[in-house]
Amino acid sequence: MYDYIHGKLVQKKATEAVIDVQGLGYILRISLSTSQSLPAEGETVTLKTYLHVREDILQLYGFAGDEEREIFIGLLSISGIGPKLAQTILSGLSPEKIVSAIRTNDEKTLFSISGVGKKTAQRLIVELKDKFSKYSLAGKIEEPPGERHFGTLEDEAIMALISLGYSRQRADNAIIKIHKKGQRILTAEELIKEALQVI
Repeated sequence: MYDYIHGKLVQKKATEAVIDVQGLGYILRISLSTSQSLPAEGETVTLKTYLHVREDILQLYGFAGDEEREIFIGLLSISGIGPKLAQTILSGLSPEKIVSAIRTNDEKTLFSISGVGKKTAQRLIVELKDKFSKYSLAGKIEEPPGERHFGTLEDEAIMALISLGYSRQRADNAIIKIHKKGQRILTAEELIKEALQVI
């Protein structure tokens, strides 16, 4: 129904963006990869879109490009994967790594994403390998340098994890585990990706 949205970026979070189009604000759910590609708030942005329709909800999803959207739609075609889990997968791994893991039968990488069981990882490989063979995503989505966060890194990461369906306790525990590892985290996006690996 909607191919793209073009307007002023009013607000951006790790998993959500608000875009103003002629005075009307649209809320879009986004992946960490898309979040990292967004310009500063107040600037103009264009995102590819997917409208998820259910009896009780209409939810727009936004993507940095056609390839990420096609990967999202491909993930939705797998039994047991809904929009929330598809968004989690795209947040846990970059589009390039998802395609690479599926092409190379790398079940371990797919299984490392919270919510993806072994059988789901196997179905991803079997059902999407041929479909994803057309993509050449290397270098398409770059992670911008420098620190990009909203408030504290921990609070931003925890709110993002909660928006992805995890409880506050699980989110808190994941952040604590990462800190215990002594890893140097520069951005909220990096912290969320690490958290998705340890939950």
